[in-house]
Amino acid sequence: SEKRKGTSLVYLCTPTDLHLVPKEAHDAAEREYKDYSKRLYCIVMNLLSRGKCLRKNARKPVPGEGGDYYMINGVSVAQGPNYILAKRLQHWRAIVARSKGCHVSSKIAPATST
Repeated sequence: SEKRKGTSLVYLCTPTDLHLVPKEAHDAAEREYKDYSKRLYCIVMNLLSRGKCLRKNARKPVPGEGGDYYMINGVSVAQGPNYILAKRLQHWRAIVARSKGCHVSSKIAPATST
């Protein structure tokens, strides 16, 4: 976009990422995990997978100047670190391009089964 003025960049990003969420969403995720993880098939799958299939995705709040930051880890363990790194680089490129004055559209794709 630096060589071609007037162009815009478009990125289709993944929903499987770490997201900042309101406290209410964080608390709801905590409650859902607590209830869902008690189901028999969840207990069996967790034992068979040695704890890899069902993981708590609501992280502990991180204190900040404006208050606590609440996070939900939406990363799928099935996708692996290379996929997450590639998608993170995509976000970074969008941020860098925007900081240089380029028009950037960064939409989040709907979740799918992988």
